[in-house]
Amino acid sequence: NRDVPYDRFITEQIAGDLLPATSAEQRNRQLVATGFLAIGAKPAAAMNKNFAMDIVDDQINAVSTAIMGLSVACARCHDHKHDPIPTRDYYAMAGIFKNSETLYGAAANEKLTAPPTKLHNLKSKWNPDDTAKKKENAVLKFPETYAAVVDKLQPLVHSSLKTKPEGLTVDSEVEFTPTNFATVKTATIRSQFETLGESYSVSFWFKNETPNNKRPITAYLFSRAELGNKKLPGDHLGIGGTHDKSRTGKLFIFNGNEAKESIPGTTVIAKGTWNHIVLVRNKNHIKVFLNGADQPEIDTEISATFGDSLDYCFVNRSDNFAPLVGNLAELAVFSRALTDDEALSLHSASGQPEAAKTLGLAMGVRDKTKIENCKIHTKGETAKLGPSVPRGILTAYNRDIFEGEDRQFLSQLKIPENQSGRLQLTSWLTDPDHPQTARVAVNRVWLHLFGRGLVTTPDDFGVYGARPTHPDLLDHLAERFVSDGWSLKRFIRAIVLSRTYQLDSRCEEKLANVDPDNKFFARHSRRRLDAESLRDSMLHASGQLELGPEQGSAIEKIDSLINWPPGEATNLHRETNHRSIYLCMLRHAPPPELSAFNLPDGIGIAGQRNDSVLPTQTLFLLNNPFVVAQADALATLVLAKPNWDDSQRIQEIFRRVLLRNPDENEKQQASTYIQSMKEAQQKKPWAIFCQALLTTNEFRYVD
Repeated sequence: NRDVPYDRFITEQIAGDLLPATSAEQRNRQLVATGFLAIGAKPAAAMNKNFAMDIVDDQINAVSTAIMGLSVACARCHDHKHDPIPTRDYYAMAGIFKNSETLYGAAANEKLTAPPTKLHNLKSKWNPDDTAKKKENAVLKFPETYAAVVDKLQPLVHSSLKTKPEGLTVDSEVEFTPTNFATVKTATIRSQFETLGESYSVSFWFKNETPNNKRPITAYLFSRAELGNKKLPGDHLGIGGTHDKSRTGKLFIFNGNEAKESIPGTTVIAKGTWNHIVLVRNKNHIKVFLNGADQPEIDTEISATFGDSLDYCFVNRSDNFAPLVGNLAELAVFSRALTDDEALSLHSASGQPEAAKTLGLAMGVRDKTKIENCKIHTKGETAKLGPSVPRGILTAYNRDIFEGEDRQFLSQLKIPENQSGRLQLTSWLTDPDHPQTARVAVNRVWLHLFGRGLVTTPDDFGVYGARPTHPDLLDHLAERFVSDGWSLKRFIRAIVLSRTYQLDSRCEEKLANVDPDNKFFARHSRRRLDAESLRDSMLHASGQLELGPEQGSAIEKIDSLINWPPGEATNLHRETNHRSIYLCMLRHAPPPELSAFNLPDGIGIAGQRNDSVLPTQTLFLLNNPFVVAQADALATLVLAKPNWDDSQRIQEIFRRVLLRNPDENEKQQASTYIQSMKEAQQKKPWAIFCQALLTTNEFRYVD
């Protein structure tokens, strides 16, 4: 809706994570945009040696088909059968995407489905120079007023740890200094609560010196549990290590070997950096605040298992496993659950920079740390590798048409050794002289506006694709699109204001006989509403349409990989009156209000939908609860006008459904029907009449 130029749109979809940003909003939008490369159909990783290359193949297919109208993916196993795309070119492009790490989302939590990946963090703050990033081994300094702020909350124990603390027992050797506070290696700092309570809080600063990939658990920071009990009943706060790659470097809460609940955070704790923790247990709920971010790092229900034990300890687990190697400062223990404002005040008063708030997580892609070219996979098999191919583009575009000019648009891409090449690929795709990007785009727009493209195979501009019916017009539109700044809104406006677009579907019989398929657009081609437009039109007619997006995610808290409880499949589709574009779209569970009307399956690129008329569509219009509900809502709407007579109500229904007034015959027939059923029920005849109009061809087709 912001009319992002199409060349910029493509660039963000393929390489948004590599683009500079001047604000958090822009940075977040660019990260989300790369979801285009991550949402494709993925095979399960289990028993699939070609998993990584299957992902790459889907990305090549999506980019090449959607943007260039070419099926480059056909060259994975052999040279393309009819387009000039050798297998070598396929693996030149494959190298670009193979060096891009795909972020798999919730599926990565299922070890047999996909490898674990860290999702994009969408932040409330963004510093393009990265100066806000925590510096390793930075000195931690607090204002003189900080201790008073902590003490105002009446802690049971509070120590800066510049010197040996009172009220705490220190096991093993610990060095206390004004600069580094408590320096620990194999220590345990422990004590007991005075009374048993359901709620408590702790606050402390720590620095971890153990690499996150060095051991199964990087370090334990705090335990509220009986010391020495091997069953570990209680609360344990630690940093994940190599035991679970999806949790490496992230905080987690664990409540013992019997309850076996373990809840991770999302932020990776960098080695050698100072971090602030406030852990708040409020009965069966735990919040963990990290570095002053107003959104908790962990916010979850987790049962309390510490029983009647009063023990607690810092920088180690209660059974002396995986102690913290590093530093601890400004430790405070409270016998109650702090409020969110109190917890955040313990950071805001420290004088340290607040962490950016995590607004959400996003799938997408990012460049891998180790970049290397891709080898040809003989017959597409990962186990049969051939020579390495430099990352690049299709050699079919390397023609002599630019000889003598300074620009070398169609030559090999210059990709730095430490980059995947996605950014360079977008520069090539969006070059004004690219022969296909703009033509494919304007043809898609023409298809949506006229129901038929100038090239009738919108996804195939190759050798076996259809020839354009108006080649000069296609060239003109592409050049006009680019010269107008790749603006889709401006381009659409130019077409819909043209005489050709505004033609009626009615025409002289002679004209229809000369051009029965309307290849030359001498009239409007009658078109049926697509699935989304049909649903939205019904909601609009009934006065129920909500134009804005629905808040939150329909599947945020649903695991669609399992049936739970056993035998009870979860219905992922909520009842909603929001526009169809905001409906939950899953490949294995399409929205029920849309599935009957040629809705694509979401697995591959579908530039043009099938257009079929099936009995199931009529049955849907007659029996589906959604259609019945819209008819009932429209009837309620017109009956809510007490001063209207039947004639006015009939006219309003025609206007809302068919966008016109009824003629005298239609008005008389409708009135006779309504009157014949009035004695049965007041509302029912009106609802039936409304549904009858909603099922008419006039409502479903655009003339």
